[in-house]
Amino acid sequence: MPILPEDEQVRGGVYLCQTGACVSCGSCCGLYNMPGLSRDRMHAILAERTGSFAVTPRTIDAILAFEQERLRVEGSDFPIPDFHHCVFVGMIQDGGERIGCLLHPLALGNGGVDWRGLSFYGGAACKYFFCPTYDEMEPRYKRITREVLDDWYEYGLIIPEHRFLAALLGAVEGRLGSAIDPERLSEGGRIALAELLRLKLSWPFRDRQAPLAWNFFSTKETHRPCLLGPEQAHDPELRQLLHELDTLPEHAEAAQRLLRDLLGRAADAVARK
Repeated sequence: MPILPEDEQVRGGVYLCQTGACVSCGSCCGLYNMPGLSRDRMHAILAERTGSFAVTPRTIDAILAFEQERLRVEGSDFPIPDFHHCVFVGMIQDGGERIGCLLHPLALGNGGVDWRGLSFYGGAACKYFFCPTYDEMEPRYKRITREVLDDWYEYGLIIPEHRFLAALLGAVEGRLGSAIDPERLSEGGRIALAELLRLKLSWPFRDRQAPLAWNFFSTKETHRPCLLGPEQAHDPELRQLLHELDTLPEHAEAAQRLLRDLLGRAADAVARK
C-alpha cells in the first residue's frame, strides 16, 4: 500500500483508522467489547444498526432514542466493564464494506451535519482518541500491518496490539537479518505475514476466557495481564510473543515449537521474491 495523504496529518506518521474499501478500525469505540464475539454475529448487528439508523430522523431526541433502543435490543452486558461500547458504529458501503461512525458528517443521510457530540466520546473523538499503536510502534511495522490485512473484522482486533505486532514482525526480521520493506513485499510474503498476524485470533493455546479486546485507554502502560510466567519461556522473544498471545502455562512448550515453525515459514516466504 502506498503512503496515504492522511499519513502526514496524524501522529506517528501512519494513518490507521480508515485505510481501504474493506479495512477500518473501531476498536477505540469499544466495537469488540461484546459477548459472543464472531465476525458473522458482529456483521449482523452492524448491518441492523445501519439499516435502523437510516430511517431515524436526524434530531437529537430521535438519535438518543435510537441509542437506547439498540442497548435494549443488543444488551449492555459488556465483557470489559470499564470500556465503553458505542452503538453508533455501523457499516460504510461505498465500493466495499467496512465499519465507521453513523454520526459522522460524511455518513449517509447526515447531510454534512456532525452528530458525534451525542456519543459517549463526544465530537472530538476522532481528533484526540488514538490507540497506542499510533505512538508506540515503528512506522514500517504499521505500514506492513496496513498492507497485509484486508478485512475490517480482523484488522480492528489486531491493529491496537502494538506489542504483539512489534514482537512478531521483529522476530521475522531477526530471522531475515534485515528490515522488511512494506513496499517491496511479494504476494507470497503478504499472504504469509497476514497469516502470521492472524495468530492473535486463531492461536490454539489461548485462554478462551480472556477477551480478545481490551481497554487500551485504561492505562498508560498498555500491558495486558500476563498468563505466562517468566520461567515458562527462556527465549525473551518467544516469551514476549507468548505473553501477547495469552498462552496458558501448561501449553508453553508446544506453543514455543509451533511459534518457531510459523516464524521460520513466514521469514522464508518474505525472503522469496
